[in-house]
Amino acid sequence: MTNLSDVVQDERTARMALSMLVEPDDAVTGRLLGELGALELFRLAEGEDAVPGLSTVDARVWRAQFQRSDTRTLEQNLVGAERAGIGTLISGDKEWPSALDDLGDRRPYVLWTRGTTSFLARPLNDLVTITGARASTSYGEHVAGQLASDLASAERIIVVGGAYGIEGRGRSW
Repeated sequence: MTNLSDVVQDERTARMALSMLVEPDDAVTGRLLGELGALELFRLAEGEDAVPGLSTVDARVWRAQFQRSDTRTLEQNLVGAERAGIGTLISGDKEWPSALDDLGDRRPYVLWTRGTTSFLARPLNDLVTITGARASTSYGEHVAGQLASDLASAERIIVVGGAYGIEGRGRSW
């Protein structure tokens, strides 16, 4: 059986794998990631050593999220992301949005990217997102489209995550 730590050979790959295994916004994992780095975090997750700041029971619960993983599927997902041309940014990268560091232990482990990322390093007040209802009406979509057009004319950067509804319409603005 392959260990997770065998799949992840560097900090970036480890963070990519971590984002596939652990729920985002996990303050315990975020704290350990900041203190130890991703490679050491995986070694700790697979071992029996004491986990800094956790009781024995809490450490067992924390480790359980790593034990549910299928390393073969994880490896396939990592290779698939690379083949699809999906990039990543991790804390410390030149284009990492430094404002995310304000989230502390709850900052993302990695940002998955496609296309140009240089704009992400710009100040937050340069970026705009348009978010609305999932079940958007045609009027809501019209207003969002007009707002997006006006923002683009003002040379503002619109960041879209692609959720259902208004935000998903961003692909067609």
